[in-house]
Amino acid sequence: MRLRLWDSAGGARNLAPEGTASASSVEQDLDRLAARYVNDGRLDTRWASGYADDAWVQVELAEPTKVAAVTLAWESACATEYAVQTSVDGTTWRTVSTQRPESCGTDVVRLPGDEAVRYVRMQGVERRTTWGYSLYELGVYGTPGS
Repeated sequence: MRLRLWDSAGGARNLAPEGTASASSVEQDLDRLAARYVNDGRLDTRWASGYADDAWVQVELAEPTKVAAVTLAWESACATEYAVQTSVDGTTWRTVSTQRPESCGTDVVRLPGDEAVRYVRMQGVERRTTWGYSLYELGVYGTPGS
């Protein structure tokens, strides 16, 4: 997914497809909803979580990156509230943005980009439905090796 607004963001590009996705859970352990689909660059596949407010999905980037923004393309099972978190080591997490979208769709979350990180996570806080969270794509825009 290429968004025109990133053309003016110093050459930032979506680095998520080069990373490795993992999640706290997968809806009914169905392979077709596995975490690997959240960063495959396609909008006809998706990740879906188990039915818990605190579910998360993350992408481990191929190398440390200063992240300028994250995009979240939600299916109709979206979040009422979620946090975007980053980590250098995958153990210690920093909440860099808390979002409360009014509806499902595609969210663009700008980040401070002040620290090179290796992991980016959508940490659920509250589900909008009784289902889990469902994301077609989690994009991570930045400049690698920065």
